[in-house]
Amino acid sequence: MAEVEANNVPNRIITTLNGDTQTQMGFNWYTTDKFDDAKAWVSTSEDLSDPLIFEPEAVEVTNQYAERTEDGFYIYADLEMDEEGNPVEGENSEPVVNGYYTDEGKSGPEWTSGDAVGSLDLVDVTEYSYKTLATDLEPSTTYYYQVGSETGEKSEVGTFNTSGESGDEFTFVQYTDTQNAYWNENVLNEAAYGADTIKQALEIADADFVLHTGDVVETAEVEDEWIDIFSQSEESWLQQPLVVAPGNHDEYALKYGDSQLTEKFNEHVNVPVTNDKVDGGSYYSLDYNGVHIVVANTNDNKVSEDNPEGKALGEEQLAWIEADIKQARENGAEWVVLTYHKPLYSKSYHSLQDEDVQKVREEFMQMIDELDVDLALQGHDHVISRTKSLNFVPTDENFSNATIDQSEVVIGEDNVEYYKNPSGTVFVLPNTGGTKAYDDLYSKSLEHVHEVRPDLDWMTQEDLDYYNNLFAFGGQPQKDGVFANSHSNNRDSTVQNFAVYNVNGDELTVEIYQVFGELLEGEERAVEKVHEFGIVKE
Repeated sequence: MAEVEANNVPNRIITTLNGDTQTQMGFNWYTTDKFDDAKAWVSTSEDLSDPLIFEPEAVEVTNQYAERTEDGFYIYADLEMDEEGNPVEGENSEPVVNGYYTDEGKSGPEWTSGDAVGSLDLVDVTEYSYKTLATDLEPSTTYYYQVGSETGEKSEVGTFNTSGESGDEFTFVQYTDTQNAYWNENVLNEAAYGADTIKQALEIADADFVLHTGDVVETAEVEDEWIDIFSQSEESWLQQPLVVAPGNHDEYALKYGDSQLTEKFNEHVNVPVTNDKVDGGSYYSLDYNGVHIVVANTNDNKVSEDNPEGKALGEEQLAWIEADIKQARENGAEWVVLTYHKPLYSKSYHSLQDEDVQKVREEFMQMIDELDVDLALQGHDHVISRTKSLNFVPTDENFSNATIDQSEVVIGEDNVEYYKNPSGTVFVLPNTGGTKAYDDLYSKSLEHVHEVRPDLDWMTQEDLDYYNNLFAFGGQPQKDGVFANSHSNNRDSTVQNFAVYNVNGDELTVEIYQVFGELLEGEERAVEKVHEFGIVKE
């Protein structure tokens, strides 16, 4: 087993919208050793002349790295299993190990899906996480920055724009569920696809920021995954700041059944923490050119006094969302965009099956409708889904808690469908930025739905037809026979998606793009627009 090498070049760098987007910007990075002279340098000049200097808080953290060989291959233990598939314990109450092997030369669906992966051990490594907030910046200004230290190393130069005035045009990109698994780093590198997805998106769109709707990694405890996705995405991430919603995998421990690692997301991402609540992430909001963006945390699902039923969102968070959006409307926000990980409406199974979501579905959807949220941007179900404009109905009227908004729909000069002054909310989910794909389940027969997801055996053909009619567009671009008997692929999809949002005064347009091609075999990847729509307010 090789030792984990020290890395004192600033790494796992991420710049995030944090607080007043006209005057502030958040930074987060790591080094192995602590540098007392660590800083972030921010300047209006690309050569970083006459910079503003911000000192970070350096926090000692213990990260868990996988055991590897000198060549970088993961080391797995072959555990002896009993007839029920549970590890056999030896005399010392430790699992009996038959031997060890690595992932060198591994391939095939049993490996990429994780089914053939053995037990992985982790080693503790002390590192330092740096966070700082640049303040007193000028609105509508392009800045350049570096992070690091004078006595150590500095990062490459990154850039960002501060926001402008209400009504000023801006563009952002959404992608989701990059979710790279450690066992595929040396087999079918999923972080490479996640990095390429955002690279392709930024070649299409001149984005002011990027929105990631959760599941940055597969297993939050395995630090190798954070390094893989952050390092491969660094060139793109340095081009603009991010807004990141926490996903359920962003708090997962390596061993199933172990307690979730509720601090991991906030250790890696410098975002606000509302009500001092860090729970697999945090919830917060921001304003950008008059658009109010609310980031909810659907990991708020642990049973507690605030949340006795274990809903995806606890009562304190729901109350905050309501008060926050009402205040934003009073402050003059023309548009409200709500983003979160676990979907209320999608073309795959999570949307109607996740127990913690179903417990809050009626309450949350009613709040969304009453608060007149314009867009709800989601993740978690790895399919393309775009609903029509939806209004709330109570559960005793329909299980989905939705009915189609009857507001006017017009065709614009660009031959694009626009909702005119809608009273409802459009829910968008742009598939996945990684390689793990889910079946477009609800487009299949009722028998298939029941066979693949038995927990949906309550669903009737009438239910299925009603739910499908809520969607204006959707599907699974990966056409793979694996979906014949499963809701999930083998984490080998070469098709990814992203969405581009443009807000210009009283008009908002959405374009969904598809990226396809065998990235790791050197094939030139192609990008195609597959859907677009708009909303106009008059």
